Amino acid sequence: MDAASPTLIALLTDFGMRDWYVGAMKGVLLRNCPQAQLVDITHSISPGDIEAGAFVLSQCWREFPPGTVFLAVVDPGVGTPRKAVAVRANGHFFVGPDNGLFGFLENYEAREITGTDFHRTGTSHTFHGRDIFAPAAARLASGADFASIGTDSDNLVSTVWPQVEFMREGVHGCIIAFDHFGNAITNLRREDVAVHFSPESLHVSLHPDRLPLVKTFGDVSPGAPLAYFGSGGFLEIAINGGNARDVLGLKKHQTVEMLT
Repeated sequence: MDAASPTLIALLTDFGMRDWYVGAMKGVLLRNCPQAQLVDITHSISPGDIEAGAFVLSQCWREFPPGTVFLAVVDPGVGTPRKAVAVRANGHFFVGPDNGLFGFLENYEAREITGTDFHRTGTSHTFHGRDIFAPAAARLASGADFASIGTDSDNLVSTVWPQVEFMREGVHGCIIAFDHFGNAITNLRREDVAVHFSPESLHVSLHPDRLPLVKTFGDVSPGAPLAYFGSGGFLEIAINGGNARDVLGLKKHQTVEMLT
């Protein structure tokens, strides 16, 4: 194996950890690429939530060293005509379904996984993570030529992000994800808001409530709600010491506004 070949494989799925699915995929990876280092990003994406899977992946892939292979499987359309793809972008590889999971990538080369050497014998209709994506990821991690994985693919299916609306009185967005702590992550990015307004001049409205825009949790009293720009640059809503999703009854795609 060439010393420069990728050996790190990072996994993201909606499989959870109760069943054998993650273990089966890891077995295929290690059988086909024994030298691989396996890293779990998460297996707790809500079942079938492509948008959430794409968001989580978009927030962490740049932190990995060049040559990393990302094996991502959030695949409610498994067994249908949706494409199985491998993507090369910015010195990394991405393997999974072409359903919007990789649609946030730019300046990429995509190939449909059509090479028979990249399929497990006896491919099932319902577990492509084990039978197609894991073998392909392992081959790439072993240094296989990217071009050999299959045929050129057209543009990837776009990630469907809710749109931000800029108005004279402020910015309208929504909740797009929740983290383990119950903090709500919105689609309002500080750098986008700053093009039109000074973020500090706005107040955060979660109808009918108005939340303080602060820097961190300890800026408000324990149990109090707050809004802040998180480590990824997105506006987030939290409860100091609590679970905002449960306490405030928040829902995905619920409207959040920053108003003058």
